[in-house]
Amino acid sequence: MGKLKEFIEKNREYFDDQRPGSGHEKRFLNKLNKKNNQLGLRIWYGVAAGFIILAMFSFFAKDYIFDKSSIKNNSKIMSLSDISFKYQEVEQFYQAGIDKKLTEFNKLDCKIDQDQMVMINKELKQFDENYLSLQFELKRNQNDERIINAMISNYQTKIRFLELVIDQIKQNC
Repeated sequence: MGKLKEFIEKNREYFDDQRPGSGHEKRFLNKLNKKNNQLGLRIWYGVAAGFIILAMFSFFAKDYIFDKSSIKNNSKIMSLSDISFKYQEVEQFYQAGIDKKLTEFNKLDCKIDQDQMVMINKELKQFDENYLSLQFELKRNQNDERIINAMISNYQTKIRFLELVIDQIKQNC
C-alpha cells in the first residue's frame, strides 16, 4: 500500500487535472438529503413493523399461551396403551401386578415403623414421578423404543421393589 501512495504523490499532477462538472456540489447535496430522508422513512417502517410483530405475538399469545383449554390439551400425557394394542396388554399386565402387590402390602398385619413407611411411600412416589416424566417423553417421541422399554422397566422395578418390601416385612413379623 505504501508504494501505491508514493506513486500517487509523485504523479499528483496527472490525477488532479480534471474538475467535477458544473452543478456537482448541488447534485451531491441533493443525493445526501435524499439518503437522509430515506433513513428517516426506514426508521418509521421499522417501528411500524415492530408494532405489527407485537400485535401478532399478542394475538397468538392470547390463543396459545393464556387459553387454559389449550394448555390442558397440550399437557395430555401418553401411555403405552395409546401406542398399540400389544403395549396396552403389557401395560394392563404390569398395572394389575402392581395393584396386587399394593393390596398385599396394605393387608399386612405386621406393624411398620413410621420412618420405614415414609421411606417406602417416598420410593413409590419416585417410581410414579419417573413414569409420569416418561409419559411426557413418550408423547414427544412416540416411536422411541428406549422410552417404551424404560416405561416397562419402571413397572418391573416397582413390582420387584414391592415384592422385596413385602418379603422384608414378613420376615420381621
